[in-house]
Amino acid sequence: MLMAVNEPYALMVQPDDILISPREVDEHFGTMVCFHPRYALGDHHNYMDKDDFLREMYLDTVGHDEAGMKRYERMVNIVSSRFRHGPKTEERAIDEAMQKVISEKYLMLPLYLYDHSGLAMSTESFSGRAPHAEWDSGQVGWIYVSKEDALKEFDADKMTGAIRQKADALMRSEVAAYDSYLRGECYGFELYKNGELSDSCWGFMGNFSDVLKDMAEYLPDECKGMVDHLEEQERPATIIKTLLKMQIRGTVNPMRKTIPVRQILVLQVEMQI
Repeated sequence: MLMAVNEPYALMVQPDDILISPREVDEHFGTMVCFHPRYALGDHHNYMDKDDFLREMYLDTVGHDEAGMKRYERMVNIVSSRFRHGPKTEERAIDEAMQKVISEKYLMLPLYLYDHSGLAMSTESFSGRAPHAEWDSGQVGWIYVSKEDALKEFDADKMTGAIRQKADALMRSEVAAYDSYLRGECYGFELYKNGELSDSCWGFMGNFSDVLKDMAEYLPDECKGMVDHLEEQERPATIIKTLLKMQIRGTVNPMRKTIPVRQILVLQVEMQI
């Protein structure tokens, strides 16, 4: 636990021991569909496998009817006839052909998982940038949003390069937040005044230096600078002694409050683009 004192305030920062997926507590822009034999990742879905998902997305784009199914079957036959170099090559070619059609209606980004002494997720491959990524990582799904929903999100009339860039950035930021959850990079603070708990907030995710900046925005003006003076407190007795000196009286935590992650992500995207 980290602690800073600036009487009459005492600020405590520590890992959030109630890890809740940001996919469960926040509204999200993109939908994360993942397939893994051991882990339940991303958003809940009922697809059997990635082939089932891509086929449904393809039919949703061209039409869930007899004509759409015939178009799907014809596409598979044509692509299969062109690739006779093994099932993996043929499968990849079919996937790419379907995604090309799906892109007429949806914006999609790949999702890669790194499973090595913990989990991490990214929209970019881990190969070449993480140890043993060649064996311990791979694509596990996609994050996607319909172009219609993207236009509504950014109050636009037609899809442009700028809107596409904003949509991609927002989806990447949602994946980054989920990555922080997978890594356990989640923190909270408690602020005491005159020995009594006056505020607390949990669910700050990401790089710790960025987390402290976000926490500072939530603190009263007179307390913002305390995040720069946090010190590790290894002995609980030291913390208790400090609070007792500030005449702490038995208090009960107020209702747990968490930060609105999606609101922050949208603002960050608007500021970056």
